[in-house]
Amino acid sequence: MDEPKKYVFGLDIIAGFLLIFSFFLLIFIPINSKSTLWKNYRILFLPIEADEPAILQAAEENGITGIISSQTIESRFADLEEKGYTGFPFTDKERYSQWFVNDQENIRYMYIPSEKYITKTFFRFLKQNAEFFYIENNSPFSIFQFGTALIFFILSFFYTSRKKNYLTAAFPFVIYAGFQHGILALSSSIIIMYTLAFWIEAIGSSLKFTREQLVSRIKKNPLLVFFPFVALIIAKFNSNISLVLFAFAVSASASLTYIIERFSFFVEEKMDTQKIHKTIRAYVMNPESVAKFWHTRHLLIVSSCAVFFIAFSALFLYFNFNKTIKAYQNTLYLPVPEASAGISGFSKKAFDELKKIRTGDDLPDLGNLISDTWNAKVIPFTRLDSSPQENDRVSFNDFSVDENGVVTEQDGLVFNFDDEFIKSVISFRTSPSIEDLLYSQGRFITASYAPKKFPLNRYNSAALLVALVSAIMPLMIILLRVFEK
Repeated sequence: MDEPKKYVFGLDIIAGFLLIFSFFLLIFIPINSKSTLWKNYRILFLPIEADEPAILQAAEENGITGIISSQTIESRFADLEEKGYTGFPFTDKERYSQWFVNDQENIRYMYIPSEKYITKTFFRFLKQNAEFFYIENNSPFSIFQFGTALIFFILSFFYTSRKKNYLTAAFPFVIYAGFQHGILALSSSIIIMYTLAFWIEAIGSSLKFTREQLVSRIKKNPLLVFFPFVALIIAKFNSNISLVLFAFAVSASASLTYIIERFSFFVEEKMDTQKIHKTIRAYVMNPESVAKFWHTRHLLIVSSCAVFFIAFSALFLYFNFNKTIKAYQNTLYLPVPEASAGISGFSKKAFDELKKIRTGDDLPDLGNLISDTWNAKVIPFTRLDSSPQENDRVSFNDFSVDENGVVTEQDGLVFNFDDEFIKSVISFRTSPSIEDLLYSQGRFITASYAPKKFPLNRYNSAALLVALVSAIMPLMIILLRVFEK
């Protein structure tokens, strides 16, 4: 008689902790990862030769308004140029244009409000009218990848004999696919779910195997061991973070399966105590069943679905996103946040803090608009040998002469560089403008050019090739079963 299963209570605690920890990080890391460089905005990268007016018009026709582009330069400096204020101490127009044009990288930047939905029509317009482009993604969740993984999961679930085990083991990878972008992330998810279905049919039979029989079955089916490593490698090719999240999905899968099996053990044990005779499990007797498992029809259907979903999703993602990577490597140079004032909000004290954190190589920031406005107002009332920036208060007294020839001095124009002045400048700024982006950060921030890595390789030809090669694996299973007959 078989001895009853023994469980270590400590494993229950560990499994529960791993389950909560893994599921939490599997979702929390993508959601809280900073997917866009600038809060409330995402950058559209275009070739410098792109027809900006046409793109802005197409965006507006699709309800995408408030885009900050190089066209805002003219409105930013229109008032200053009208008054003839083009030199020191005013902001250099050429430096300001670096927010939008990078001559060395042949890139044009446009800043799209994050709340604006990028319609399929606008995306299609970019594909047709831009040699290449890339839009920062502001959502960690992919409906297409989640839906594709879920459909394959349901099909596999239907054709597996031990559905409870497959449900607990495979479903975390559906979540993984939804929270990771890229051809290979989805491919690795489908491969591992297919592998789990394969494993469950191999070792999860209702018949009982001896240790020797189980080892023999695995030896005669080496792909059982090979498949999980392939899925792992594919996840690594997508990105390092994909590999980390894949590991969390594995942890969630293992811990959830253990917990459900533990619960089932208690249920079965309690039911056995209420029976006169305990449940009997039959041992495998047919030697052929050691090497061969899974109903042939079911295996062929699931394997064919795996091949189809990998190939279809890879081609779909490639042809929808391949223009995002042409002409660039993974690293792009662009305006990024460099330093921020230690004081939140926009006050005189915060403005003074901004001046301290500037390095001299920064791009024009929100403080430049405030300084330009102040200089434009007070420079007519400032001595030629003094700088208007040196004074936080400028006054100009007026004189009048009455009918008796008496000269009277009166309080005249007064400018105060204080909280109210800063507030008024920001409130009456021209929109859309780069100052809108800077203001949305919630505090004074400096910016400069710096390299930034983007997951451009997630949709390129190499990723497509790896995905299509991975689809060969389920195809091999089909061929092996066919040739066995």
